[in-house]
Amino acid sequence: MVAILLYFWESTLWLPLRGIALRKRWFGNRWKALDPTSLIATREIGLVPMLPFPPDFGLAPCQAPSLFADENGLFLETTDGRIEILDGIGWEDLKEDTHHLLVGNRKIRITSKRCIEILRRAKQRGEAPEAAARQAMWLAFSPSRAAREWKRWRLVSSPLRIYGPVLALGFFAGLPLAYVKLGTLPTLVLALWLWCVMAWTGCHLWWLGKRVYPGARSALRTDALLALIVPFHAMRAMEMASVHAVGTTHPVGLILSSGDFDNPWLGGFVRRVLHPMSGVTGDNRRANALRIPLVRALARCGREIEEFDTAPDRSSEPEAVSYCPRCHGLFLPGVETCADCHGMKLRRF
Repeated sequence: MVAILLYFWESTLWLPLRGIALRKRWFGNRWKALDPTSLIATREIGLVPMLPFPPDFGLAPCQAPSLFADENGLFLETTDGRIEILDGIGWEDLKEDTHHLLVGNRKIRITSKRCIEILRRAKQRGEAPEAAARQAMWLAFSPSRAAREWKRWRLVSSPLRIYGPVLALGFFAGLPLAYVKLGTLPTLVLALWLWCVMAWTGCHLWWLGKRVYPGARSALRTDALLALIVPFHAMRAMEMASVHAVGTTHPVGLILSSGDFDNPWLGGFVRRVLHPMSGVTGDNRRANALRIPLVRALARCGREIEEFDTAPDRSSEPEAVSYCPRCHGLFLPGVETCADCHGMKLRRF
C-alpha cells in the first residue's frame, strides 16, 4: 500500500498556475486541457494528475511566456494572473533562479529553464528585453515550431515509453510473484535487473540534458540521479521530463499544429483575447499583446480570429435570450451584463 501511494504521488505534476497541460486523446488529434487550479493549488503551483497506467504518453505541460511586450513597453503576468507594468527594466533586472524568473523584486514561477532560453540568447545578441519578449511570444505561438518540438520529443523519448511500464510491472507484479513462486535468489536477480533498467533510464535522462535540451541540463541531471535510487521516479521519468520538451511552446501553438480547431479551450482563449475585461487592470493590454501572434498563428493554419467569435449552443437552455461573448454564459431576459466578466455587455441570440 505504501508503494502504491508513493507511485501515485510520483504520478503528479506541479505546474505554475499560469500553465496549461495538454493531454492528447488516444484516438485522433484532439487535445484535452488540464488546468492546474482545478484540483489542489497553492499560491504558485497547482496539481495536474497523470494517467496511472498505461503511462501518460500524450502529456504536454505547456507554459506561456510570463513576459509580454507591446508598443508601450514591457509587462508581466504574475502567478495569480495579475498584470504588472515594468518601467525601466533592463537585463540586469532579469535573473534566473532554480524554479523562478526574477524580475526586479518579483518572482515568477516557471516549469523549466527552457522557457527563458530565448531571453538568454537575445541577451547574448545584444537585443532589448522588449524585443526578446516579443520574439519569445511569436515563437511560442508558431504551429510549425510546436509541431517540430512535439515530433522531436516523441522521437527522443521513445525508449522511455518502454522503461516505465517494464519497471512498474516488474516492481508491482514481477517481484511478488518471483518471491512466492521461485524463492529469494531469483527475486534478488530480478531486483538487480530492474535496478539496471533504472540506471539505463537515468543515463537516458542525462543524455537528454546534455544533447537534446541543454537549457534544462541541471533539472534533467537531478531527475537522472533520482531515477537511480527511487524506482517510482524512474517509472514516471518520461512524464516528468516532458515539462522541458514543451517548455517554450504555448498551448495554442500545439493545438493548432494538430488541426484541433474546435478545441473548447482554444475557443475560450481566443474569446478572452477578443473581449478583454475593462474592469480588470492590464487585461486590455495583455489582449493587445497576444492578438498579433495569435492572428499570425491562425493565419498560418488558414483561419481568422473572427471565426471563433460565435454564439454558444443554447440547446440546454432554450429560454436564454442573450449570452456573454467572452465566457459564453447564457442569460434569461432582464440581464444586460455578465457579472463574471466584470460587466461585459451581453449579446442577443
